[in-house]
Amino acid sequence: MANSFAAALAVDTLAEESITTLGPVLGMLDNFSLDVALAPMAPGNTVQVEVVSGGATAQTNPSSYTSNSDSTKIARAVTVNQHSISFKVTQAELNSGHRLRSLLRKNLQVIGTACRDAIFAPITVANYGAAVLDSTVAAFDASDLQTVWAGCKEFPTRHLILDGAWYSKLLPTNADSFLPGQAGAYGFDSIGVNNRWDGAEDDTIGFCGSSDSLAIASGEAIMDDEIQDLLSFYEPVELPGGLSAYLSSWTDLGTRTRYMNISVMLGAAVGDGTAGAIITDGT
Repeated sequence: MANSFAAALAVDTLAEESITTLGPVLGMLDNFSLDVALAPMAPGNTVQVEVVSGGATAQTNPSSYTSNSDSTKIARAVTVNQHSISFKVTQAELNSGHRLRSLLRKNLQVIGTACRDAIFAPITVANYGAAVLDSTVAAFDASDLQTVWAGCKEFPTRHLILDGAWYSKLLPTNADSFLPGQAGAYGFDSIGVNNRWDGAEDDTIGFCGSSDSLAIASGEAIMDDEIQDLLSFYEPVELPGGLSAYLSSWTDLGTRTRYMNISVMLGAAVGDGTAGAIITDGT
């Protein structure tokens, strides 16, 4: 029989921990184009994410309200992969909210790293062109944001993400300074921090893009019904940024060991390549 108490405790704890653990990592996804597939997918499946790169034509004193009404849309093929982590859970950890919370938090950090690498994989010169700014952390200051903003002035929106070392140079030094996270700070729609760029172009430490510059897809991994019936529980958990993780648990009867698994189906591709810009580290 499925352990409903354990399932409820684990799912609630994972949901709570995801806000603080993955919020800074995945919360930025709210700023970009996200498509959630309705049907379960196999790893490696492709999702067509619609990116709107241009609106319809504005008219003055129109004689027809249906003509010139087509927006410009791009269908981006995004390959979705299953990012998964399995870990053992002792009975003591399962019965203790504190121990279970610590275990889930650490494994969320690991799965969050894999998700972040997948999200930033499209951030390359081939997709977005030469860097809009190339600056060492020692030389970087708030005035460099003028260069970034000027290079992105034609973007419909400007969401800036910076490595923490560069971001720290923007932190307020007095009560009159901007707080970088404020909406509209330095003229950007948002400014976020990201400390891992392994999936992106070498030397990348920042990205500025409109909502349509990145195309991101997510969904549920396909699973055989008979396999799912053998699991102690299999529950979706909402993550920051509109994503969902799937938390499952099962027991190896041979060793009487309980396992848990966190899986996220996720992929990303360039959206509108003319609405994104890379920032590099000056090396």
